[in-house]
Amino acid sequence: MALWLAVGGEERTETNLNLSLELANLAPELMVTSEVPSSIQVRVVGPRGLIRSLSQGRLTHTLDLAGVKAGRRTFPLGVGSFSFPRGIQVTRVQPNPLILVFTPTLTRTLPVQPVFLGRPPEGYEVKSVKTRPSKVTVKGPVSKLKNLKFLTTVPLDVTNLTSPITLATDLDFKNLPIRLTGPVTLLADVDISPKTIRRSFFSIPVISQPLPAQLSPAKVTLTLLGPWPKFKALKPKENLKAFVDTEGLSPGRHRLKVQVQVPPGLTLEKVSPSTLTARLKK
Repeated sequence: MALWLAVGGEERTETNLNLSLELANLAPELMVTSEVPSSIQVRVVGPRGLIRSLSQGRLTHTLDLAGVKAGRRTFPLGVGSFSFPRGIQVTRVQPNPLILVFTPTLTRTLPVQPVFLGRPPEGYEVKSVKTRPSKVTVKGPVSKLKNLKFLTTVPLDVTNLTSPITLATDLDFKNLPIRLTGPVTLLADVDISPKTIRRSFFSIPVISQPLPAQLSPAKVTLTLLGPWPKFKALKPKENLKAFVDTEGLSPGRHRLKVQVQVPPGLTLEKVSPSTLTARLKK
């Protein structure tokens, strides 16, 4: 009697309560493809003390979806849908009714295809990229998922990268109602390295050593293969040495093979001409 008098005699007030919406018991072969509100707004009237107590707690409303079939379904949210303490009266619910669309689902395991943003700096390129895992299992509407060949990552920014790196990434579902069947940490191993290029250097002088000789022709063309940074730092006149070996040769004409010294990291691919005539004087 005292409690009734205390509550009944207390000043009444009106307010809005936000209840988090939770969906329960949805069949595994279905998924919700319409927008689901994160919360329901319920306007209530009641004693100030009870209203204050409700406002300070975490309120949820569970919608039981057991037995729901595919298609567009309507769920009325009447005053009897909520379990509030005695003395609390529901005057309005938004949204009401709650309209949801249920769609048959498909589960598939699809390969992951990396997508890049930008390009590495000059002289560098993406040699390869592998994702871990290389495939993921997803669930989605049959109409959206049945024709997919692969899933793409969100763009991987390689604009300023010059060496191999592992990047954390995510899948880009492109706003499709598709989700992973379980938690996945997606990593991309990106192999970025200098470009391998071929470059020719013309009119490189040939010297004879250790004996002096008249050479014909006296200059050659060198074709080298190697990483781009090596070429960027190369000074042909200082770093490229072409010569013929005249040690122990007698005076007269000789056909000699051109030998070349190149900096470490570069490969000599071709010398043109590869041999020349050397005339040694008496």
